[in-house]
Amino acid sequence: MKTKKLSALALSIIMAAGTFTACSGSNDSGSDSNAGGNDNAGNGDAVQSTEAVDADSLKGKTITLYTHGGNRVLGEEKKDENGNTYRDESYAYLKHLAEKFEEEYGIHVDLQVNSTEDDIRPLLQTQDPSIDIYTSPNWTIEEWQTYAEPYCTLDEAKELYGDYAATMYNDGTYVYALMPAKTYDNAVVYNEETIKLAGYDSIPTTQAEFERLCENLREMGIDPIAMHRIENWPMATINDFANYVAGANDAYPGMLKSDTPFSENEPMGKTIRMYTDWKSRGFFESDIYTDFGVAMDSVGNGKAAMMLFGAWVVPQIQGRVPEGVDPNVIKFAPAPDFGNGQYVMAAAADSYAISKGSDDKEAARLFIEYISEDAQYLADSGYIAMKKGVEPIVPDLYKIIDDAVEAGTCKILFRYATDNNYMNNEEILTEAALREDYKYAGNLFDSIDVTKEPDWAAYDAQVEKQNAAYVEARDYLGYSWE
Repeated sequence: MKTKKLSALALSIIMAAGTFTACSGSNDSGSDSNAGGNDNAGNGDAVQSTEAVDADSLKGKTITLYTHGGNRVLGEEKKDENGNTYRDESYAYLKHLAEKFEEEYGIHVDLQVNSTEDDIRPLLQTQDPSIDIYTSPNWTIEEWQTYAEPYCTLDEAKELYGDYAATMYNDGTYVYALMPAKTYDNAVVYNEETIKLAGYDSIPTTQAEFERLCENLREMGIDPIAMHRIENWPMATINDFANYVAGANDAYPGMLKSDTPFSENEPMGKTIRMYTDWKSRGFFESDIYTDFGVAMDSVGNGKAAMMLFGAWVVPQIQGRVPEGVDPNVIKFAPAPDFGNGQYVMAAAADSYAISKGSDDKEAARLFIEYISEDAQYLADSGYIAMKKGVEPIVPDLYKIIDDAVEAGTCKILFRYATDNNYMNNEEILTEAALREDYKYAGNLFDSIDVTKEPDWAAYDAQVEKQNAAYVEARDYLGYSWE
């Protein structure tokens, strides 16, 4: 066992104490980003708009932004009439925004695309000044604390973003990546024309009917659900679906409440079992998609019917439909009712963090604030602007879920705020060697080999193994539900 760690929350406060910069405020732009910081951190003097920044003093600077969202830099991948792949730059929304920003402020934004977090990890580890802003959706809280300049206090974020602030990447005290928009998280992104082939005009609202749809699609030779299982991160959707199974927003941190979190009597265990059962019945891809872009293509062209992901996927798939097909054939609907009602997770979206090694933190902050005030850019990206004083534009893709929420048939769950329970659960999973690469779900999901008769005894043995490892780690660390 590793040496027992301090409480993650207490440690995070210690780590952030010397580096905090007030929300949207100015900060020391010198090369020693760990020294000094803002002596008035958390005093309520946060800059609340781009107008409050001395932009003239920043003219002529160049900042570099690394993003995993390559479609918004390069444009969506499409196929021409000969089947050749090309990039449609009309979808390069971030590139267009950066050009507009440079025209207005005289600051150049160098956009770089990184495929994975590992592409930029060495730059962040060495606090390389060549990286100013980055977007990384799969960091742990500890990684945000290590690599990102605290953007603002959680209280300051709440002043501008309300309840959604608590769903930004934070340690209970500081927000590490500003998320200026709101969205509905993992639900059902689907191709309307494809499910019509199976006799359905919309995504069913019950689990039984949803599974019947999947069976019909499989019988037709269509992949019901594209997951891109060559990697483990798509398994993270299980966290939200476990909330839909439970009818509550705490399925993931709530693992702390149980001695058997991976068993069927608990939301997380029941959900992983459900996904694995779907796998055994052929509901996921019959051939592994080699790239997430290829997986999205499969929904756009109808080889697969749907994905279980957030709204952020919708514009990307809409940009991948074949020439001549209406992009609005790609729609977004709530997950079915798994026994406790129909729900959708709501959360802040589109994260932008400032690297601790940045030499131009103020210019970086100005661009992030510029993003937060451009409702059209956020809508084009599949999100809804939510900063105080910004008039939001709601993309059409939300209509089905909005209508269901308004009708009362679907309820909203806010993403669980990062607190001691959440962070302690992550530390337990780490201690048990289950958190990295989402092994807590992936190990169980992979215990079933679809090329053979399903071996549920092997699955159950893995459940017992993970339950034991979780309890041992929890007791060793001394954590319990608070």
